[in-house]
Amino acid sequence: MKTVFLFPGQGSQHPRMLKDYSLTDSIVANIFSEAELVLGEPIKTLDTKERLASTVFAQICLLIAGVISARRLLSRGIKADYVAGHSVGAFAAAVIGGVLSFTDALKLVWDRGTLMEQAYPKGYGMLAVTGFQLPRLQQIVNQHNQHHSIVYLSNINAADQQVIAGEIVSLSALAGALESAGIQKAQLLNLSVPSHCPLMQGVSTALKDSVAGLKLNEPLIPYCSNYSGRILTTAETIGDDLWKSVASTVKWFDATTLIYESGVRAFIEVSPSGVLSKIAASSFPEARIMSMDSQNLDTVSWLWRDSETV
Repeated sequence: MKTVFLFPGQGSQHPRMLKDYSLTDSIVANIFSEAELVLGEPIKTLDTKERLASTVFAQICLLIAGVISARRLLSRGIKADYVAGHSVGAFAAAVIGGVLSFTDALKLVWDRGTLMEQAYPKGYGMLAVTGFQLPRLQQIVNQHNQHHSIVYLSNINAADQQVIAGEIVSLSALAGALESAGIQKAQLLNLSVPSHCPLMQGVSTALKDSVAGLKLNEPLIPYCSNYSGRILTTAETIGDDLWKSVASTVKWFDATTLIYESGVRAFIEVSPSGVLSKIAASSFPEARIMSMDSQNLDTVSWLWRDSETV
C-alpha cells in the first residue's frame, strides 16, 4: 500500500504548537538548533498568539512542525511514496523529499512570509466555502465580481470545497450571497493575506529570484504540485512550483486524486491540524487516513504497519 505525507498550510497554526516537542528527542533538538541559528532567536518565542498573528511566524512555525513530524515518522521506518504540501506546506514537503535543505527552506519561507505581509498588511484575507461544485461556485463568483472588488479562486481542495481570496469587505459580501444561494458553509479563514491569486504576482517574481540562487537536489520522493496538480520528479520543476504557486490557484484536489489513482491508500497528515486528513477522508473514503494531531506517533506507526499488511 502506497503512502503520502501531507503537510498543512497557513491557517493550521495555533499558539504553543511547538511547545510539546521535547528536546530529549534528537530530531527535535537538531531542528530547533538549526532554526535558532538561522532565525537568531529561541524557538520558544515563535509560537505565541501575538507572533502567530504574523504571516511570517505562522509560516515559519508550520515549516518547523512539518519537518519535525515527518522526520519522526521516517525514524519509525514509515516510508513515504509521495510528499504533498498545501501552500507553505510545500516547503516542508520539499525538505523531506530531499530537494531543499532545512536551512534554505527557513530562509525561503521567511522571505515568502515577509513579502506577502508587506504586500498586503491589512484588509485582505481568504474565505473557505463548502457545498458547491466548482462550476456553480464560479458562476456566483463571476456575478459577484461585476459589482464588487474582484475576488479570486485560490484553492480547489475537494470537489465541493474551495477557498477564495481578496479584500475582506468583498469576501464578506460574497459569503452573504453564497449563504443566500444555499451554500453549506462560508467562513473567513485565520489568514491576513490573499494567497494563491494574481494579487501575489510580485511576491512570486521575487521568490523566483530567491529559488534561482539555491542549490536544489534531485528529489528522493515524488512531490505533488500545487501549481499544476501533477506529480513532479525533478529539482527544476519542484523549484518552479515553490515560486509559481503563491500567485496561482492551488490544485490540491487534482494532485491528491492523481496520487490516489496511482495507488496511494494511506494518507498521513503531519502536525499541526487535521484539516488535510479531513479533506482526504471526505474525498477518498476507502483510504486509511491518519493525523499526527489526533493520534500520537506510536498509534500512527501501528496503524501504518497494520495497513501494510492489508
